[in-house]
Amino acid sequence: MGQRESSISERLRKWFESEKLKIGGLTPGKKAQYILEYYWLWIIGILSAVIIPVYILWHAAFAIKDYWFYGMFANTRVNGGNESDLWYDFVEYGGFNTKEKKVEMNSSSFFDPSVSGGTNNSYFQAYVALTEAGDLDVVTLGREGLEALGSSGRLMDLSTPEAEALREKYEDRFVYSLPNDEEYSTEPVPVGIDVSDSLLVTKYHLYEGDCVLGISAYSERVEAAELFLEFIL
Repeated sequence: MGQRESSISERLRKWFESEKLKIGGLTPGKKAQYILEYYWLWIIGILSAVIIPVYILWHAAFAIKDYWFYGMFANTRVNGGNESDLWYDFVEYGGFNTKEKKVEMNSSSFFDPSVSGGTNNSYFQAYVALTEAGDLDVVTLGREGLEALGSSGRLMDLSTPEAEALREKYEDRFVYSLPNDEEYSTEPVPVGIDVSDSLLVTKYHLYEGDCVLGISAYSERVEAAELFLEFIL
């Protein structure tokens, strides 16, 4: 092993001396040109080895992780994501400081729980992950899609005490779904709020037909969902 390391060291020394002779008589500009031409891959590799770990560490230490609000607007072809008109208007309406926490909006998800195979894609898996992690606050879909989604138990039951304020304001808009879990209920429960006449349709044009909003069953920011409903209605 010692001889092999010595051999490698000797070859590196000879190579370095050879390269030093090649560029020794060149002007500074020619030296730079030679180095970039023959060693650009090495340069990129070294920079990547330094920059990427630094970025990961910085992001882990300083990036904003908490949310004021997280909304998913599924099955729309119109931009309603971060830094869209909808995003800016809601941030202003809520007076959110986005340097402290994030207002996250996702309008790039496509799944339809009401059709066979409609949830067999990465978009739905991302929805499930966000929901079960407690990150997601609201999701919007067409009526049939949200009714089917509500059957899974991932949307808040709006008949519970936690939803009292929502019932007082929006009970006439409630959309119901029959749970898949018969032990939970054998009767339809309210899981959505019809917002077909909201700004999502009339101003921002995310949807052309019916639109129903559901609140995540695991959201701890129901007040933010209420504020969003107030804003769009």
